[in-house]
Amino acid sequence: MRPIPSSALAACLLPVLLFASTREEPEVPDFWRLVRSAVAKGGAEPEFDAVLAHMAGIVPGRVGVAHCLARVDLGLARPWTPPAMAEELRALLERPALKRRGARFEGLTKGVADWLDLADYEDPAATSAHAGLAELDGLWDEVADPERSGVPLLEALSAFMELAHVLLEEALAGLDETARSTLFEGHTGFCEAWYRGHFPDAGTTTAQDLELEAFKVLLVLPDDPRGLVLSVADGLLRLAEPEFVDGLRRRLGRVDEDVAGEEYGADVLAVVGDAPRNRVILTGRKGSSHANAAALVIDLGGDDRYERAAVVDSPDMLVSVAIDLGGDDVYTSERPGPAYALGGVALLVDRAGEDRYVSKRLGQAASALGFAALVDLAGDDEYTAEDYVQGHSVAGVALLYDMGGDDTYSAWAYAQGAGIAYGLSALIDGAGNDRYLADLHWPDTYGNSGPDVYHGASQGYCTGLRSDIGGGIAALLDLGDGADRYQAGSFSQGGGYYYSFGLMFDGGGDDENFGSRYAQGFGVHQGIGVRWDAAGDDTYTCRSVAHTGMSWDEGVGYLLEDGGDDIYRTGGLSCGGAAQTGVAVCIDMDGADTYATGGQSQGGTGGFEYHDKPALGVLLDLGGDKDERTMKDRSDATLRVSPGVEVFLDTKAKNFRSALRSKELRGSHR
Repeated sequence: MRPIPSSALAACLLPVLLFASTREEPEVPDFWRLVRSAVAKGGAEPEFDAVLAHMAGIVPGRVGVAHCLARVDLGLARPWTPPAMAEELRALLERPALKRRGARFEGLTKGVADWLDLADYEDPAATSAHAGLAELDGLWDEVADPERSGVPLLEALSAFMELAHVLLEEALAGLDETARSTLFEGHTGFCEAWYRGHFPDAGTTTAQDLELEAFKVLLVLPDDPRGLVLSVADGLLRLAEPEFVDGLRRRLGRVDEDVAGEEYGADVLAVVGDAPRNRVILTGRKGSSHANAAALVIDLGGDDRYERAAVVDSPDMLVSVAIDLGGDDVYTSERPGPAYALGGVALLVDRAGEDRYVSKRLGQAASALGFAALVDLAGDDEYTAEDYVQGHSVAGVALLYDMGGDDTYSAWAYAQGAGIAYGLSALIDGAGNDRYLADLHWPDTYGNSGPDVYHGASQGYCTGLRSDIGGGIAALLDLGDGADRYQAGSFSQGGGYYYSFGLMFDGGGDDENFGSRYAQGFGVHQGIGVRWDAAGDDTYTCRSVAHTGMSWDEGVGYLLEDGGDDIYRTGGLSCGGAAQTGVAVCIDMDGADTYATGGQSQGGTGGFEYHDKPALGVLLDLGGDKDERTMKDRSDATLRVSPGVEVFLDTKAKNFRSALRSKELRGSHR
């Protein structure tokens, strides 16, 4: 089911969405006009203006931070824009999961390149494109020709894969030998050092510090290969289109078995190509075990087992694609994989079946300066892994699409739409009653967040490398209206840290959300986060403090609830709680809600010693149903404003424009 925002929330987004598409100065959205009117009614305009002036000065005052993204800068300077950013990102990423006819993935990489400010991205199908991309588009016409079948089709696919490899060699040609060595040695050392750096009482070793610094040097090189990498990925994503995948069984079902070499296995029907970069392997329906190096593996059916499917970790093969047409399959790896890319393009497509994906560190759509995608088109699937998985990138692009079914995602940390540095990482689930877990393993990085608190850094979370490199974009989108369960450790569920933007969106259903410190719509240290739920009676339960629409130190955090009878069981600095000159907004559009929070919440603020200016904490509860609250100075049909700057509004009005005319804004305030 397509998620549709409530009419009131859609109205708040529309003016800023116009800005996103035209880059013209936007009209301030209705919800922000409501906040400003409430502030004016409460006599706190000087303090409010001081917060906004400070936020507008963050980017001009920034020094020495590489690779900061334009949209993140906009969200910090104009803190009313993140809801529209969330809608724009959702609209881009959801299209392949919701579109039922035509090319599902068309325009995806172009949109990703726009979010990542990659001006050198070129559309392979454009007449003015790079000559090699135009040739790749021509080869695709041969591959897509429905009359081409059997070995001629495999030969066309082999030529297509080899040209893609050549183009990716061109993309990486600007890297010197040191940078190439750093990239293809892999970033497992970087990941281990990053993990060890999160222990509160033990620092990293000298060797681990060197691993971190070497990879940071790679991340700030001036010759960015990702524009051409994404252009090549656009061409290769055509291999994941359901119409193309569905036709492969007919077009390849009559290949003669004597085309294959015996060394590739008993169920191998054909092998075309003389090197891994152009090798295409076709296997039958008996159930195969796949471990051969090939640019493309196509399996016609059966219950198969794959070892490191779709892995790019060598300059000798910069494209790796696996397409499985049916069966209950197992994808496993002791080393990084499946769907893992260093600098190149990795694509794993599973057409149907109840599949199992089992990884350790790095896999299930993970990349560094490359593009990795895992596309599961149907079935009740199980994803199990350790960390840096399930839609994770370091300055790359990593996308996990599961189009439907009741799925289970389990990981430790940096998973389920999680990134480091200036890439884009996302997990998009189309429908079903799903379970998401990213918790219980990494230690609490602070060491004092309370019992049973772990680090998660997952479920729509991205971070920069403070204070050298800006962050990127991350998202977890569950587009169905199923009853879903989310659990993650700290720094999770729609959050950004250090010039990053994170989004967690749920399309409907009665959901359970379990978080910890920094969770469920938070922005920290110049980061932006949005947690958005479109419908249902939802429960938000958080350990420790700082969550559910909160901000800290020049951050911006939003929790957007479109409706339903919702329950918030949280700690302090929550439900529109801000501190250290940040902006936090919690909007609940309708329903009989329960707010059981700690202090500095429900439109509250905390300390301001970092910048000697107040923060802005806002709670807007619309709809007029009877709510329950633990804070005694917040009640139904009430406006409360303090020069802190704290804004609490509960009104019977059903939308923002009506609220602007409500009795709460006309009468006295507390």
